[in-house]
Amino acid sequence: MPFLGIDIGGTKTIVAVADEKGIIIAQERINTPRERGPDAVLWEIVSAANRLLRNASFSVRDIKAIGVGCGGPLDREKGIILSAPNLSGWKNLPIAEYFTNTLSAPTYIENDVNLAALGEARRGHGVRRDPMAYFNIGTGIGGGIIIDSQLYRGCGNAGEFGHQIILPDGPECLCGRRGCLEALASGTSIARRAREYLASVPGSAILRYAGVIESISAEHVALAAQDGDPLALQIWQETGEYVGLGVANVVNILHPRLVVLGGGVVKVGAVLLEHIQRTLSERAMVELVRDVELLPSLLGDQAGIVGAICLAMEPVG
Repeated sequence: MPFLGIDIGGTKTIVAVADEKGIIIAQERINTPRERGPDAVLWEIVSAANRLLRNASFSVRDIKAIGVGCGGPLDREKGIILSAPNLSGWKNLPIAEYFTNTLSAPTYIENDVNLAALGEARRGHGVRRDPMAYFNIGTGIGGGIIIDSQLYRGCGNAGEFGHQIILPDGPECLCGRRGCLEALASGTSIARRAREYLASVPGSAILRYAGVIESISAEHVALAAQDGDPLALQIWQETGEYVGLGVANVVNILHPRLVVLGGGVVKVGAVLLEHIQRTLSERAMVELVRDVELLPSLLGDQAGIVGAICLAMEPVG
């Protein structure tokens, strides 16, 4: 009997079918029609699930369990998404009940970054390397903690690495505080800093790639850095130092064996990772940091969907 995994994102959603060993045998990536509201998103997910099951010679009645990852905050026990910042209209949505009723299988939900951490722990760099901390650096910044091979949730929402304060008087974060790591080093924040700096460095290659200043993204900053553009390289150095401080804080608190970095921003590679590693080495306690290995995610974009399959399997297997 197959397991179903669903990784819901503000832009893309992945639906996957896995066999009884948790090996993904079919998956589909769909555009998340978030502007059409939750009903449209859920309908597209169910349609994709039915296509995958049919193509794999299964039916809905065969599904053993479903694991769902989505941004939060959420109530895991009740299976409710309380609010999803990147998905308009997702308030107090009983998503587990919806999938249970529609696809006739027990459904479990979890924060999407927690599931990426779980995926990395079960099938990525974290196998037999516990405890582990996972940073997801993309549009925002999230985290996950693995202790004794299990997700550590605290009272429910542990791992908000992106909302540790790095600069007390820094830029305002979406959470309402100032100087959060997310407000300094997320993809959104990288683009904001680039726009601010271009006022004094108008000749940067960043603008050449973006076309107009309003269109600048972290990807444009990465492309300019590949050309050796001084401003782009400065921005990545600053970003690496901010993230390095955040990682050092987590190392000092948790003393993990492994820190894994995932998310779209990490794909820029060495121009970022070298600064993170250097800052971590300089800022974390010497006795703690010498035990820690820092690695980019092995699973990449697949970490979340692998974690969703693991979530479906663990309550019943």
